Amino acid sequence: MENKKYKILVTDGLAREGIAILEGFKEFSVDVKQKLSREELIKIIPSYDAIIVRSATSLTSDVIAVAKNLKVIARAGTGYDNIDADACTKRGIVVLITPMGNSNAVIELTMGFMLDAARHISLANSTMCKDLWEKKRLEGTELKGKTAGIIGLGRIGAGVAKRCQAFEMKVLGHDTFIPKKRAEELGVVLVDDLNELLERSDYISIHIPLTSQTRNFIGKEQLSRMKKNAVLINVSRGEVVDEKALHEALVEKRIGGACLDVYSKEPACKADFPFIGLDNVITTPHLGASTVEAQIEVAKMAADHVAKALLSKVFIDAVNIPFQISERMAEIYKPYMELGVMLGRFMSQFEPGRYTEVGIKYKGAIFENFDPIKSTILHALFMDRFSENVTLMNVDKIIKDNGINIIVEKYDKPVNFETIIKLHVKTDTGARTEIAGTAFSDKPRIIEINELYLELAPAEYLLALVNNDRPGVIGSVGTLLGKNNINIAGWQLGRREKGEKALAIITIDDVLPAAVMEELLKLPNVMEARVIRL
Repeated sequence: MENKKYKILVTDGLAREGIAILEGFKEFSVDVKQKLSREELIKIIPSYDAIIVRSATSLTSDVIAVAKNLKVIARAGTGYDNIDADACTKRGIVVLITPMGNSNAVIELTMGFMLDAARHISLANSTMCKDLWEKKRLEGTELKGKTAGIIGLGRIGAGVAKRCQAFEMKVLGHDTFIPKKRAEELGVVLVDDLNELLERSDYISIHIPLTSQTRNFIGKEQLSRMKKNAVLINVSRGEVVDEKALHEALVEKRIGGACLDVYSKEPACKADFPFIGLDNVITTPHLGASTVEAQIEVAKMAADHVAKALLSKVFIDAVNIPFQISERMAEIYKPYMELGVMLGRFMSQFEPGRYTEVGIKYKGAIFENFDPIKSTILHALFMDRFSENVTLMNVDKIIKDNGINIIVEKYDKPVNFETIIKLHVKTDTGARTEIAGTAFSDKPRIIEINELYLELAPAEYLLALVNNDRPGVIGSVGTLLGKNNINIAGWQLGRREKGEKALAIITIDDVLPAAVMEELLKLPNVMEARVIRL
């Protein structure tokens, strides 16, 4: 972006530490506006490139519809049901979350609930406040030797499992997505049948996102499977539990109790949720992420995610793109994501024909998941080629819908580089063009164009020349550029055989005027010339 800053809107009281990160970038202009009405948000959102929210701001489809410049939404937290992710996907807006930032806070609250339910700590405190000494009535149980049933073994569920094991509890897990090997690593007995977990567990802790499939995941039937003294813990989303059925089970003492931090309607009150205040229920006002440390951490993570997304096109913890990438892998992949953009943008302009095939070949032990780089290359290659809006979310589908064959494969023969990515395209004329690149000291470089070897660094303006390999070409081209005040920052040359076609990639400091391009094409032995912007 030339002389233009990315505009970022921050709402919902993001911790100052996160805002400071954004303000440290000269490329960003940051506005902090809290307690915006829906009408106010709709009025100002069109001018922003990114927005960071917590749970108070609702980014509904009508808000997304007018956000014409919006590229990134970051949710400082884990749940994103206040964001219409489907509407964002259709508009090519990436939605990022910060699941690691508040994970520990939620894990510790879960264990606090478990201990409270076992030893009646909250109830004991309330009786003491009434000058009652009810030691016998408040006799509790120990966690040691009990069975914890964890529904959802993501970051939080896995963390709860680890803490439960520290209390010498047996741990069962129900998760239809994680591999059995991962469950074994966690020391968790994976139970495919949810009913079996419900029947065997003393404490059942829910750690799943709210989706159309998980709404009322625990209902009357599931509650009836629980032990009479079992405790249900929900710190995920209120709607994953049928709250009416839960109230009935608690009142009728069909289960031992419940610990709830989330509700289908928040703020929650007794009028809406009559189980609040029951002796066998512990309730808190959605405190899962409400620690000083968690709020600072999610703010810093959200800011960092937005910065990486806008400046490096690295999307960490994205919920609506066809790949996931962790913070650790983002750092490892960063030079190769940048290389992917470089390869795609270069090829799109170097070979402007109608593609029938796109091939990507790669080698590298670090590429444990090549999907992020593949999607980055394809997006950069096709972002300016179709009338519809091409995004990371839809690029594969658009390519296939247009009848273009995509081939992605590993190198099956030795090459001279530990890591290398080669991109080729075929056009409807039968022409085939190849470019390859790697990273030297974490700096992306194009190292090959149609079997001509060079080392090309990223630059805003490149001039690609195909010429006859004759004396005087370099001199005549350099003279012409100098005469028109076009500064040359670098000059890469390549040829196969002496006297045949040669390729020159010239790094220039400014865009080449059309009149200069016309003169260039009239020079002796210059066959083709094309300006490439990366």
